[in-house]
Amino acid sequence: MVGLGKRIRELRKQRKLTLVEVSGKTGIDKATLCRIEKGRMSGTLQSHLKIADALGIRLPDLYQQVLDGSHAEKDKKVRERLDKFSHSGGATSELLTAGVLSKKMLPVLLRLRSGGRTETEEHPATAERFVYVLSGEVEITVADHTSRLKAGESLYFQADRPHSIRNTARTESRCLSIMTPTSL
Repeated sequence: MVGLGKRIRELRKQRKLTLVEVSGKTGIDKATLCRIEKGRMSGTLQSHLKIADALGIRLPDLYQQVLDGSHAEKDKKVRERLDKFSHSGGATSELLTAGVLSKKMLPVLLRLRSGGRTETEEHPATAERFVYVLSGEVEITVADHTSRLKAGESLYFQADRPHSIRNTARTESRCLSIMTPTSL
């Protein structure tokens, strides 16, 4: 996302934090944070959430100035980039609606390559998540419990508990995920 790295760097410096300190708070490697700040990589939604938390702001506040500062043509490109996030473990999340910063639900199409998985996520106490398997088979681990789901099956759970989704099929699996974020 154009301008996000610059925004992160500005906020970090305003708070008199070093890359090492932000790395310690987020668990994100210092070199990765540096690449994000320099615009060489965009990072994942999960890394953005961790960075925003370390900086003491909500994720929409991290994105808002970046979006507000875009010109009309650039704004469209920035929003397109916001629509897709790649997880490091072979998963991609695609936003299914525009203007997510003003919505109460976050609908996402989750694509997992064979053996792929999302990073472990944990959201605010009031967050809830619904996952419906469109194709393939997945395992959803919530805290210490693992559920195996096939196409047509779903799981509803409290998203404040550590959770991850893993594809157990030999082909790509697709899931519809709807979350009620309190702070995207």
